[in-house]
Amino acid sequence: MHKDDLKDFLFEILNEHDTIFMDISLDDETDTIFIKSVDGENFIVTVSSVTADEALIELWAKKNPELMSLALGVLNMRDLGEFTEEETHRYLSEIVGKADNSCAKDIKGGLEKLGNDK
Repeated sequence: MHKDDLKDFLFEILNEHDTIFMDISLDDETDTIFIKSVDGENFIVTVSSVTADEALIELWAKKNPELMSLALGVLNMRDLGEFTEEETHRYLSEIVGKADNSCAKDIKGGLEKLGNDK
């Protein structure tokens, strides 16, 4: 499945549930779905492909989604050229250090491997 296929699929599913969502719009340029629920809450869903770095963090996300979101933000800043590889590695290592789950050691090892591969 391609990113655009998934984005369209999610958009269709959300539109089918008009008793839950009152306003749904799709911005193809930013790959973002804007959602307003019937009780007035606003949400944004962004669809993006998973890179090798994000795949590692996705596994970790099952235990700590808040820190995963922060780590994905760091990866996005790297992709935008705002963080160097060294800064990215340092920030990700600090984020992983904050994790309170059993897979933190595996992720640290993976981050070290990623740092040595670059």
